[in-house]
Amino acid sequence: MKLFLREHIPFMCFHLIHVLLILFIVYLYMLEQSFTPTRGIFVYLTVISVVFLFLFLSLRYWQQYKAYQLLSSTLRGLDMSIQTFARSPLFLTFEKTLHDQYNFYIHEIQSLRKEMNDLSLFINQWTHQMKTPLSVIDLLLQNYDIKSQSDREFLNSMHEELERLQHGLELMLYSERIKQFSHDFHVKRLSLKTMVSDVVQHYKRAFIRNRIYPMMSIPETIFIETDQKWFQFALSQIVTNAIKYSKGKNQKIILSALQQENQVFLTVEDFGVGIPSQDISRVFEPFFTGMNGRRFAESTGMGLYLVKQIFDRLGHGITISSEEGKGTKVTITFYNVTKM
Repeated sequence: MKLFLREHIPFMCFHLIHVLLILFIVYLYMLEQSFTPTRGIFVYLTVISVVFLFLFLSLRYWQQYKAYQLLSSTLRGLDMSIQTFARSPLFLTFEKTLHDQYNFYIHEIQSLRKEMNDLSLFINQWTHQMKTPLSVIDLLLQNYDIKSQSDREFLNSMHEELERLQHGLELMLYSERIKQFSHDFHVKRLSLKTMVSDVVQHYKRAFIRNRIYPMMSIPETIFIETDQKWFQFALSQIVTNAIKYSKGKNQKIILSALQQENQVFLTVEDFGVGIPSQDISRVFEPFFTGMNGRRFAESTGMGLYLVKQIFDRLGHGITISSEEGKGTKVTITFYNVTKM
C-alpha cells in the first residue's frame, strides 16, 4: 500500500489542482451569468471528484495488488522475480524484462557451476595422480644408500621437501572436498587417543628431523563422535603448524585431553615463536598469513581456515591463545560427549 500511494502522489496532486481549476472556472462562470455562488455546489463538485478519484485508485490497486505486494517484499529467491504481475501494459513489460533477466542469470549460473565442477574434478584427479610419483620418490628415498654425512643431510632435505609437497596436495584436495562436505563425511564413535597417535606417527620423521619431542597425555577411556578422516586432517594442520613454528628450538609439543562432564578438551601446545597479538583474531581468515607468514615463506594462510570450516561443520569448537616468543595453545572442544 505504501508503494502504491508513493507512486500515485503526483497523480493525486495533479487531480487536486485540476479540481481546483474547474471550481474556479465554475465560480467565474456563475459570476458572469449573474448567479449567486453557494458553498453547497462547490462542496458537491468536490465530493463527486474525490469519490471518483477514490474509486479509480481502489480499482487500480485491486488490479495491481499482487505486483505491488511482490515489489514491496524482500526477495528470498531468484524464482520470486518471475511471478505473474497484474494485467497492465507497464507491468506486462516489466514482467517480460524480469523473465528475460531471470533466464539470462540461470544460464550464467549453470555455466559457472559446470566450470566449477569441471575444475573441481580436474583438481581431484590431478592431486591423486601426483600422489603416485610422490610415493615412488618416498620409496626411493627409503632405499637410498647412505655413505656419508652429506648423504644423510641430502636425504633429510629431500624428505622435508617431499613432506611439503604431500602437505600441499592434501591441503588442495581437502579445500575442494569441503565444498561437498555433506556428501563426504561419516560420524562414528572413535578413540581420541588412537586418532591423535596416528597423526603423531604420520609426522614422526618431521618430529625427528626438527628435533621436537611430542608428549601425549590422553586417557584411553575418552571416545568422541566425529568423522575420522576430516578430524585427522584438521589435527594434522595444527600439528604441522606447531612443528613448523617450533623448528630449531629443541622444544616439545604437548598433546593432552581432559573430559569434564559431557565435554572433551583436546589441547595442542607448542613453545615456538607464537602469534603476534595483532594477528591472533585473524588466524582463521582465508589466505591470512600475518607476521609469521613473512618469516616462513611456505605459509599459505589456508590451513587454519580449513580447520575452522571443518570443525564448524563437525560441530566441534576451536580456540587459539598465544604469546609471541613463548608459544601457542590450540584447544579443540567436543560437545555432548558421553562417558564410557
